[in-house]
Amino acid sequence: MAGGDLDDRDQGCRVVLALTYTPSVARYLVAPATALTLGDIRPPRLPGPGWLMVKPRLSGICGSDQALLSGKASLHLAALTSTPFVPGHEVVGEIVSGPRRGERVVVQPALGCTVRGIEPACPECASGLPALCRHTIDGAISAGLQTGYCRDAGGGWSEGLVAHESQLHAVPADLSDEDAVLVEPLACALHAAAIADPQPGEKIAIIGAGTIGLLTLAAVRRLAPAATLLAVVKHKGQEGAARRFGADDVCSPDRIHVEGARLTGARRLVGHQGRELLLGGFDRVLDCVGSGASLEQATTIARPRGRVVMVGMPGKLETDLAAAWLRELELRGAYGYEHDFPAALELARELRPGRLIDRGWPLQHYKKALEEAPRATRNGRVKTVFEVAT
Repeated sequence: MAGGDLDDRDQGCRVVLALTYTPSVARYLVAPATALTLGDIRPPRLPGPGWLMVKPRLSGICGSDQALLSGKASLHLAALTSTPFVPGHEVVGEIVSGPRRGERVVVQPALGCTVRGIEPACPECASGLPALCRHTIDGAISAGLQTGYCRDAGGGWSEGLVAHESQLHAVPADLSDEDAVLVEPLACALHAAAIADPQPGEKIAIIGAGTIGLLTLAAVRRLAPAATLLAVVKHKGQEGAARRFGADDVCSPDRIHVEGARLTGARRLVGHQGRELLLGGFDRVLDCVGSGASLEQATTIARPRGRVVMVGMPGKLETDLAAAWLRELELRGAYGYEHDFPAALELARELRPGRLIDRGWPLQHYKKALEEAPRATRNGRVKTVFEVAT
């Protein structure tokens, strides 16, 4: 097992404990989770100037990680990763090399042009959108949209990763590790809220009350304090968290059309096989679940020419999008960030999102942690993390 600190002088001479994802066609088709193994590995090397070694303290288990390990992730993403890789992109850790040694930081995981040493930057990176980089298979490191899906960068489910200095944001002394580890999904939520662009007095629905759903709810409330927000929650235990994070009203998915009609003054129609549709509806709908059922619901509760924002990263899904055509809806994806980390750190100091954490697990208990993570969502403590080093 790894012991002591890693630094840039003895890098390559020590080993770190890590969870490594090594896919194969047989494993992916039969039992994708078996592609994850625990063991000692050499830490990733510093790819070039500006790169630093980081020792994770806490690292979150994201819904996209669970989708990968359950075989539900989109196969299109395979071309945007390099294997074997160490998962984990929600990270608070400590810099253990270079002049910033000892500094506590959160990692902005997008691996854009600056990180890859590519000049000139692509149009997206030049405008502050590294998560949409056009060069995610080029440059100083191997393919990967973000830390946690790139062979050369490592990931948070380990005792050591490397990150470019542009990815590292200092954590204020008064922000706990538990709050800080949720800064990355909070930045995603702020970005999604900005894309939704809520206006004063509008009626807005947020579908889903997992980590992204609750944080997106808080982000929308921050942008539109005078809007009316409906949170659609699957589990009874999530209702209290949804109200604490800004919901005016809460309902279950099977009541979404009934409550939508009540809140917006729309007319509720029920067609063949119980399919429901609102005539009228919400000005904005943010789907933070990413299933076929949730996306269909989102399009059937939005008003004509309303905006539906698809938040997060779903896999393959089957859904009926007829309402999107019939209502001339605007469908927008929301992925990553746009200069959102400073604002996310500031909002985390107000919101204290660490209260959403169910519990932490050591890497050695990863099987139990991954088994328990989906269950934790049901009681409103929606995030499970690995306790790597404290």
